[in-house]
Amino acid sequence: MQKSAIRPQEIYLDNNATTAVLSCAAAAVQHTMQQCFGNPSSSHSTGIKAKVELESTRQLARQLIGAGSGDIVFTSGATEGIQSSIFSALLHARMSGKTGATFSLLYGATEHKAVPQSLEHWNHVLQLGATIKAIPVDQHGLLDFDFIRAELPNTLLICTMAANNETGVKQDLAALQQLIRAVAPDVLWMVDCVQALGKMPLQMEQMTIDYAPFSGHKLYAPKGIGFLYVRKDTPYQPLLAGGGQESGLRSGTENLPGIAALQAIFQQLKLKEGSVFQSEPQLWGYREQLLSALRQVFPDLVLNSDRPYIVPTTINFSVPGFASKDIMDLFDAAGIRVSSGSACSSKIPTSFVLNAMGLPLWRSQGAIRLSFGPAMTAEECQQACKAIVALKVVVNSCCLVLSDASSTELQPLAGLVQLKHEDLCSYLLVSAETSEVIIIDAVLPLASRIALLVQGHQLKVRAILDTHLHKDHPSARPELVTLLADLLNQANTNSLGWPLDETSLKMGSYQLNTVATPGHSPEAVTILVRQQQQKFAFVGDFILPGGTGRLDLPGGDSQAFRQSLRALSQQLEPQTLLLSSHDYAQRFFTRWDLMLQEQPVLQQILNTEDTPDQWLSELQRQTDWLHQQSGYFCGVVEVCVSDATALIDKDQITALLQQHPRLQIWDVREPHEQAAGALSVYLPDLVSKEVPLSALVQQVADQHTKTPQAVLLVCRSGNRSLLAAKVLNRAGFELVFNLKGGVALLA
Repeated sequence: MQKSAIRPQEIYLDNNATTAVLSCAAAAVQHTMQQCFGNPSSSHSTGIKAKVELESTRQLARQLIGAGSGDIVFTSGATEGIQSSIFSALLHARMSGKTGATFSLLYGATEHKAVPQSLEHWNHVLQLGATIKAIPVDQHGLLDFDFIRAELPNTLLICTMAANNETGVKQDLAALQQLIRAVAPDVLWMVDCVQALGKMPLQMEQMTIDYAPFSGHKLYAPKGIGFLYVRKDTPYQPLLAGGGQESGLRSGTENLPGIAALQAIFQQLKLKEGSVFQSEPQLWGYREQLLSALRQVFPDLVLNSDRPYIVPTTINFSVPGFASKDIMDLFDAAGIRVSSGSACSSKIPTSFVLNAMGLPLWRSQGAIRLSFGPAMTAEECQQACKAIVALKVVVNSCCLVLSDASSTELQPLAGLVQLKHEDLCSYLLVSAETSEVIIIDAVLPLASRIALLVQGHQLKVRAILDTHLHKDHPSARPELVTLLADLLNQANTNSLGWPLDETSLKMGSYQLNTVATPGHSPEAVTILVRQQQQKFAFVGDFILPGGTGRLDLPGGDSQAFRQSLRALSQQLEPQTLLLSSHDYAQRFFTRWDLMLQEQPVLQQILNTEDTPDQWLSELQRQTDWLHQQSGYFCGVVEVCVSDATALIDKDQITALLQQHPRLQIWDVREPHEQAAGALSVYLPDLVSKEVPLSALVQQVADQHTKTPQAVLLVCRSGNRSLLAAKVLNRAGFELVFNLKGGVALLA
């Protein structure tokens, strides 16, 4: 498809993470830093002016949240407010003699991690020894009242949220209060109100909430300012002592510029007319417009939270067949900033919030949070919708969604495509000359993506093959046979999908043959692929990049493995790329000559009759390591700067080209990212080559007969390009440079 030559305008839709500073707030900051810069504790006129600004802001905060006689303490933000509240409550419990595991500290299972981690920290530091318990939620994200009712009699502190940062789910604070005070009138109660101000009404004087932290940067103020509401007569122990500021509740010279920004925002919130903040009906209208745009791009979109349980400014959704990273990368390339709403952990990132709600794993792994602020304008909403709808052409052309797109719009698909899910690898071998494909070692999580690619390009399916009967995960072959029935060359096959009446498979210029390689499993084969010369060997789990083959599952046989390895060594050429069905070490491929270099013990296996103790020991070490693995980082793999010859800033590209005139620039982002935001937009005077990570093995195969040139790798953030640098280094590329910060710092 024709890629846009216009640099995308940034559309910021991650306001639950942070917000831009409103112009009126920025002006207030500058005024306070340059004119009203006094220390509020000073007794001269300049200090008195500053004190007036400080107290005026406190009074506005009091009015906005209906604080009544409660205290308003200015803090550095929500984390400090949470820490101060929990520390105060737990210290009060300890001083009251309420210690030990019979007492509970409750928090909602969908709370921001700052809450349970603060509970653990202060429970340990104060040696309270209380039991920390998560309050379950239902499928809507609402707290389990029966659980709370049962636990309250022995509870020291209960922590809940006003509105959730990932899903926008709001809790019924009035109903919670009725329950809490009916069962435990004296229990301390903290409510995280960070996502509430400006989005839902708050009247603290009508509630019995003891602590309520707020954060400025979630509502158009600078970072580093917030405030804490503390109910009258609630136990409070300052975390910071020494200057007596904030009536002794929080020592340290106040952040007056930040407080001035809060004042400007509070004034806007109080305006009846002409405020930058939109009414609730207007915000719901924006939400519907954004949802309509999203559904034009992703017709199968599923909402993970919805009315009437939410504030209007958060849209949390998943799309079948998409991991959150796929959508984030697509949106980011188009200049649209959204979030997965979850922290990266092992394997593909999952949302602990959606897990707590009991939603299916695919929704948790695919969750996207789109959040706009209550000061969004109609024009900004229209711009956002226009940018989102523009992605419809991209997802169609890249076959991420089936459409009636003509073949001229499709991204080209040829050669070997390597698709990954966690540590699992699936392969498409595509003959552009005959419009055919052979699918190898497909796994269920990738079945939909594979089917869409094949159907979108209208490729005839020559065969769907497995290298072995997978013991640790189901093959997607039966699923794909059904999904691709209209495109599949129907034939009687063996248990691995190989046509019974063909000893050799031919597809265009490719020829495929099998070699029996039992060892990982009795029926395992290696599929050898020739295209003039031998190019690929699909080895399943018989050989692993960085490993010696997996023999720890049922059917593993070290003696058979040794015999198969010897037989295969007679068939392989040194430069043949070996492709496994697992890639635990994130190496993408290996080669026979690399294996012998990296694992000298293999020489003993090949040249002696006895099974070397060293190899058996290595197999056991590898097995133990595999059992400890729970997967790999969510598309962001651990890399280091030494994986590249050098890190290059964008200002150093010209000098690098002078030093290496034949330098090639490779864009290793995936096709949907490249289509959404071409690299030429950011590097208009340079020619780049599109080499997505999914096509990296094919690129290495194409270049192995040539002398590798100097290469500058570019991705979105610099992480995937460093991973590609590591891969290319092993393949013999000696000059591999990485663009520091990737497209993110070019944008």
